[in-house]
Amino acid sequence: MTTILAVVGDMHINSTVGLLTPTVNLDDGGTHGSSEHQKRVWRNWLSFWSEVQTVAKKNRAKVWTVFNGDMVDVFVKHQTVELISRNDADVFDMALGTIMPAVDASDKVFVVRGTAAHGKSGGVMEEKIAEDISAVPSAENDSWWELLLDCDGVLFDITHHGPMGRKPWTKANALNSMLAELIIKYRNKRCPEVVIRSHNHRYARSDDSFDIEAFGLPAWQLFTEFARRIGSVELADIGGMYFICDKGNYTPVLKRYPQPEIKPWRG
Repeated sequence: MTTILAVVGDMHINSTVGLLTPTVNLDDGGTHGSSEHQKRVWRNWLSFWSEVQTVAKKNRAKVWTVFNGDMVDVFVKHQTVELISRNDADVFDMALGTIMPAVDASDKVFVVRGTAAHGKSGGVMEEKIAEDISAVPSAENDSWWELLLDCDGVLFDITHHGPMGRKPWTKANALNSMLAELIIKYRNKRCPEVVIRSHNHRYARSDDSFDIEAFGLPAWQLFTEFARRIGSVELADIGGMYFICDKGNYTPVLKRYPQPEIKPWRG
């Protein structure tokens, strides 16, 4: 039976520039309304899952979803103003409401842990979310550090952190280097056909130097204060990927949603 594997990462729910439902109720009785930019990303999110469901129905396929880390932003160490709430209970409720379109569209859900600076050390927030939504557990926990997943005969190696060149012309170089290391890691074992990483908020794909492919995923968070501080020129890519897997074959589909460009001021 055909399986659609949808992989999304870096939602950064609770960030003022992250993925979020249009309105959230806070623990103190207040209400937060999303910015127009966040509402646009929310519409992109709904469009992504609508397409996944449509493709699954057309192919009579199951849907497996992987949340690949940095699902939320909580107050840890960054002195940033780009947080909606510093109450973990608020963040947990925001996350559940925001990911429900994905959970409802899925037959199975996997949660991969992300960065301590966003979801707390030890993947605390991802673990709590994974437990609440009854995600497929790892051997020790409800969430995963590394997910080696056989999806209809296609073996995926999925973790949150991964390399990516900072320049448009070096993106693939870092992924190619990682693939060479992974081929050594999996020597005398079955090597994955597809390697997926997040964290860098930009899409990238390895070249055809190897028999396996690597993908760096887009994010669901807009340009941040941190990205401006490090002098990033490219805006974050908004979107996700899904893979149509059938009897050991796969077709990758990238959904990257256009964002408004900065317009020059004219007097």
